[in-house]
Amino acid sequence: MRINTSRTELVALVSVGLIVLGLPAAALGYQYWLRPATAPTHVIDIDLRVPQDGGFAPEAITVTMGEPVTLRFASLDVTHGIAIGPGLGVDLGHVDPGQVKEITLTFDHPGTYTYYCNAWCSPDHWRMRGTLQVIDPDNPGFVPPAQSDPMIQALIVEGVDIDAKHEEGHGHDDDPALEITRPLSAQHGADLLDSVTLPDEVIDPLWRRSHAPTQALELLGTANPQMTQADLIDVVAYLWTADTAPETILNAQVLYNKNCAACHGQYGGGDGPAADTTAENPVIFADPAFMFEMRSDVLYAKIRRGGMGTDMPNFGTLFTQEETWALVEYLWTLPVQLANQGEE
Repeated sequence: MRINTSRTELVALVSVGLIVLGLPAAALGYQYWLRPATAPTHVIDIDLRVPQDGGFAPEAITVTMGEPVTLRFASLDVTHGIAIGPGLGVDLGHVDPGQVKEITLTFDHPGTYTYYCNAWCSPDHWRMRGTLQVIDPDNPGFVPPAQSDPMIQALIVEGVDIDAKHEEGHGHDDDPALEITRPLSAQHGADLLDSVTLPDEVIDPLWRRSHAPTQALELLGTANPQMTQADLIDVVAYLWTADTAPETILNAQVLYNKNCAACHGQYGGGDGPAADTTAENPVIFADPAFMFEMRSDVLYAKIRRGGMGTDMPNFGTLFTQEETWALVEYLWTLPVQLANQGEE
């Protein structure tokens, strides 16, 4: 009995080729054709690549109000993080290369949302955003107008330049910079409250939002001439952090770590892995002298609108106003040892 070796090898090679090529083709066919065709909801596949290679594909999608839609995010190169905002509370976590994560949503009113990457994926990471438009089937041409932010409008009316430079050293020749050479202790400030006269202004949370801690320090100094500036600084540190709920801080810390720490550093030191890639050095939130000259409403506006010429993107299309305020409150904790943490 003779066996044709060449023919046998050819058949074996063809079989291996069919397996090698057929299985991926079958998987792709299932993912991009069979599964969407048989799914009980409208399926939209969104591919992820670093921004310089295309970012999201597609980068804009339209869905119908009241119709369930399944969004399937597939990473084709590096690890990405996927979230959708504002106000949806959707965070799919990391999507590793070759991995697919999905979520099914039903929108009950028209609007515009943003799906975005919240894991540092490349130097152009901040460009990785896509737009999700929800339309009303009975009025498909209607797009809800963008709402102006009353806090930002108030700053404009006041004439506040939210892009004003805050150079190292701060202060002016006739108003020398505040020198703070030790960590701020909110616990120490809390312990001093019984012996401090608190002007009405510094007790008012709304006043504190629209004024810098240095302004509160000046009022406290006038009302308490017997106290040292160092003690009054700790009182101010307590006032600026006392009203924040621990749960709010924890949630804001997650947002900060995923969206801000890459540039500003995990602990606000301006030393994140992307700090050297920005047009201007990221500000150091952990610097108490810097933060004592900042207003909460200005920090809020910078987060929502972005920083002109600094490479800081806007987050107003990603976060709700409440989430933005929570982030501001978290920023105040970075230069301060909180009252419930005790002394180091």
